[in-house]
Amino acid sequence: MIIASFYLSPVLRFGVCPDLAAFLEWPDLSAIFTYLLFFYIFDFYNLDERFSSVGYFFRFLLALIIADLFIASLFYVFNVRPYATVILLLNTLLILSLCLGWRFVFYRWNRETQRVLRVLIIGAGWAGTDLYKLLADRSDFYVVGFLDDDPGKWGTNLSSLAAKTMGEAGKELGKGPEVIGGTDLLSAVIKEQNVDLLIIAITHGLKNELHKRIVDAKVKGLSVYEMPTFCEIVLGKIPVQHVSDLWFVYVPISGVRKTIYNQRVKKIIDIILSLMGLLVLLPIMFIVAVAIKLDSPGPVLYIQRRIGWRGQPFKLLKFRSMKVGLQNHREFAGRKNDPRITRVGKILRVSRFDEIPQLWNVIGGEMSFIGPRALMEEEVNEFTPQIPYFSLRHSIRPGITGWAQINYPHGATVEDGLRKLEYDLYYLKNLSPLLDLIILVRTVRTVMFGRGAR
Repeated sequence: MIIASFYLSPVLRFGVCPDLAAFLEWPDLSAIFTYLLFFYIFDFYNLDERFSSVGYFFRFLLALIIADLFIASLFYVFNVRPYATVILLLNTLLILSLCLGWRFVFYRWNRETQRVLRVLIIGAGWAGTDLYKLLADRSDFYVVGFLDDDPGKWGTNLSSLAAKTMGEAGKELGKGPEVIGGTDLLSAVIKEQNVDLLIIAITHGLKNELHKRIVDAKVKGLSVYEMPTFCEIVLGKIPVQHVSDLWFVYVPISGVRKTIYNQRVKKIIDIILSLMGLLVLLPIMFIVAVAIKLDSPGPVLYIQRRIGWRGQPFKLLKFRSMKVGLQNHREFAGRKNDPRITRVGKILRVSRFDEIPQLWNVIGGEMSFIGPRALMEEEVNEFTPQIPYFSLRHSIRPGITGWAQINYPHGATVEDGLRKLEYDLYYLKNLSPLLDLIILVRTVRTVMFGRGAR
């Protein structure tokens, strides 16, 4: 649609058809990439997004205008032929019309033809109810039921099971699907319920009979996943409470491999991004420093002891966002209306400007630009004995941003630490240049819309 708009603009303006080969030149290719990048930043490739006329239109228009300004600045900096004003305006109007028209057709078609995957869960214990809790709010999966070899669970619904395994929290799941019967019914249930996906929610080893039944179902074309792998692929996290030591022994962990990217390229990129960030953000840092001094008494910078790579402590730098003397009152941590936060501090936290000084930590080698969040020593001491595999997050350098930071809001409870660890371990296992790039772009989106900030 974007290429078609580029082609049609000179046709409408001058009545001439441009050479198609011209679109292979870097100015036009960079412009196309810029539009796609800003569409991604503004969350227009999220299939869960619903097309709404007014809000969607103006957000799409804003993304186009910002992309146009970026493209015009890029052409000016590199002194290449900029688009004429009329051509740029026509490009914008055509992209707006064609892309919105296509999206309207797509969302109508997708809503009518979207296929919901029917899921059968093996295991109706803690892991099974946790898995259903993760899938309950998703429109693309439907759990038809459970199979479990415990006769005491047969015929019971999820509400009863969850109340036993999850307490009061389980009652919030509603009635839910039932335990159909034992695993000897696997073949019959798959056929009767038209199952698309079989998920094994059993942490311990499988019995030989069950193993054979699952293999038989798999060779007949059914998709089969164990719970940790399914959550990793579909949900982007690893459910640490439901994985075994053996699982961690055999799965590849990309983040600790001695690759060129991990040992050299990532460090070089960290330093380049940090130096560029400090240079570009220098005026903002000056304004922030003045605002902090005028707003409340105390130093501009806040220096805090954090735990980093291999469990070693280091001094993390931040712009002060709290009132002096109240930083250690952790009972308010993670609250939406934290009384410790200053007026300027609220703005700094929403905009993430309070984290700019951490660029010095990156240059000093104590942090990376992307990685798990560096936690306070008190948090590490509290979480380590209560959360399985928590120490694994210290296998790589902590980061200013990371997979957990963009997927889970800030919090200071053990439950928050557990949920964020699920994302941290996903990053540790799947670390790659592409994943780092995705995190970087999504961080821009998170900062722009103030998501997850406290």
